[in-house]
Amino acid sequence: MNRFFILIIIVVGLFFIYKYLLNQSKEPSGRVGSVMMKLWNKVYLPMAKWSLSFLPAKQFHHILDIGVGNGATTYYLSQRFKAESIIGIDISEKAIEQAKRLHSDHTITFKQANIEKTDYPSNSFDLICAFQNHFHWNNLRGSLLEIRRILTDDGILLIGCEYSKVKYFLPELKVPDVFGEYLDDVGLRLVQVERERDWVVYVVGKK
Repeated sequence: MNRFFILIIIVVGLFFIYKYLLNQSKEPSGRVGSVMMKLWNKVYLPMAKWSLSFLPAKQFHHILDIGVGNGATTYYLSQRFKAESIIGIDISEKAIEQAKRLHSDHTITFKQANIEKTDYPSNSFDLICAFQNHFHWNNLRGSLLEIRRILTDDGILLIGCEYSKVKYFLPELKVPDVFGEYLDDVGLRLVQVERERDWVVYVVGKK
């Protein structure tokens, strides 16, 4: 077997590994998913804390955390805000299983769900957080419309992530003004954008 065919095999193998890890980042499962969630929380929890620093100084009573992984960000929210109710959702059964095991608390409810369509009443949450996952939503527009429905009139949607992920997965929305126009079209408004290192946070409200 010559070097060319060896190179082809390596490239194809790396491609399939990349696709597998990408799917795990969207919907963790099995032992690999468990390990990846632990690694993500070590890396992304500081980013979530930084993102939350841009919230106005007010009490939030009903909080929804989207794409919770193993629940570290949801637990941090429960410690910071002491809200009446905090719900963490994820499309991954494995993620919710771990979150329930690691962060059992009477103020936190973890549920397997897709933000594109929920069963929560309209105007349910005054703070909705999405850390490091909105670029993975299969239907971004539909998910944002659902968020608008369940967000209170004076509520806040907080989106925090690595800017490199926005540029890679949502290149058409990497410019804040363009993202603001996209939000306008679904009845939301971009209130504030902040950048630090490779992190970006979007503070969003209802129009």
